[in-house]
Amino acid sequence: MTANLTAAAEDPHAPVLRVRSVVMRFGGLLALDGIDLDVVQGERLAILGPNGAGKTTLFNVIAGDLRPTQGSVAIKGVDCTLLPSRHRPRLGVARTYQKARSFPGLTVGDNLYLAVVGKRGRHRSLLRTATDRSWRDRAVEAAEAVWLGRQLDTLVGALSHGQKRQLELGMAVVTDPDVMLLDEPASGLSRGERERLTELLDELAVNATLLLIEHDMDVAFAVARRVVVMFDGTTIASGTPEEVQHNPLVHEIYLGTGAA
Repeated sequence: MTANLTAAAEDPHAPVLRVRSVVMRFGGLLALDGIDLDVVQGERLAILGPNGAGKTTLFNVIAGDLRPTQGSVAIKGVDCTLLPSRHRPRLGVARTYQKARSFPGLTVGDNLYLAVVGKRGRHRSLLRTATDRSWRDRAVEAAEAVWLGRQLDTLVGALSHGQKRQLELGMAVVTDPDVMLLDEPASGLSRGERERLTELLDELAVNATLLLIEHDMDVAFAVARRVVVMFDGTTIASGTPEEVQHNPLVHEIYLGTGAA
């Protein structure tokens, strides 16, 4: 398949992300059953649901880690359904994962710098150029943005779990993405770290489109302006955090019938 990876939708009101009738099967298991999703530029969207609902599978399809059985994914007007994940950064998509994918033997600054290099797709050389220096400067700015400015020279292996999650965000932010896919960013964090993360996400999400999968509903409802709830590979509810909190079906399937 070929596609113009520099193309973008001319209509400023067109969705930056459009998912249409996506089905994902793993043998006899139906993980996604006809998912439709439109996300506009600058939106903050949380995808909630119990384990096995299909949330991460949907992220993997959007990010290009999985090719859907049926359906299509378009980013900024480009149909990238069949394109592998390496093309997503060129379309302005950055993603974090449930498990950290940073390099523990390198410093915070080096990890952020390599994230920029990875997006640009440039072959490294031994010569230090003005471009390299500008990318290093961008790494410093990203570290400051995720509150790791004082840890630039710290090895990632020496960071706390919370700081590693901040670095994962930084490695997404440093690429100046149009769309950020955050897979359970609050996983494993203490209450204080979750509050810090919520504040950080609220600051980072001003310009970029933000989609997050999150089990911590306090984090999700504090950050998101729209919430989609999934169950058994389908969408069962969509609306504002307030609407979803008061949706009887969500209470029954996800929150439990006794939830307040």
